[in-house]
Amino acid sequence: MTSLSNSKGHNAHNARTLLELILDTQKQFSGSGVGNESCVEYYGWFSEEIQSKRVENPLEHKLKTCVPSSSMSIKSPPYTYWLKDGKKILVTDITMTPDVMKRHTESNAVFLGKIDEFYCRSYTKLM
Repeated sequence: MTSLSNSKGHNAHNARTLLELILDTQKQFSGSGVGNESCVEYYGWFSEEIQSKRVENPLEHKLKTCVPSSSMSIKSPPYTYWLKDGKKILVTDITMTPDVMKRHTESNAVFLGKIDEFYCRSYTKLM
């Protein structure tokens, strides 16, 4: 039992360390001009049809557990927000060009224009 709890503690430490490395790398990219809006432009789209499907039928992800016979799953957050001029906007699709694609016409998506940066994914609708 002790080795299992030590293993879990070690895995949590490794995950925390990995997350810190990722965050440090993101900071380096944002400071260097790589990956910011001067290099890449993002455009947002919103489709009520797609959004309602995400709310009604969220994607389910299976998680691995330490016990082989047990499993756990979580449902994906249905709401995705990006920032545009300092305001949170709900989006269902992101593209790197303002060009209308087949998926936009099929889902009656509305073009939201150029957006600044990712804000969050949420299980509840933000006001």
